[in-house]
Amino acid sequence: MSRRSRTGPISPLIVFGAVLTAAGAALYVLPGPGLPLLALGAFVLATGAAVWAAARHR
Repeated sequence: MSRRSRTGPISPLIVFGAVLTAAGAALYVLPGPGLPLLALGAFVLATGAAVWAAARHR
């Protein structure tokens, strides 16, 4: 039997912020205009999926 968390479930806003932070780091590191745009699109898609999954958990 698992214990209940004291802080409650993870907020979709925290998940969204974590994904945006990762996207920003990737855009900062990656060279050239083409690949960062592709990475941004992938991270936006991942953000939507993460927010949807986190909201569904409630």
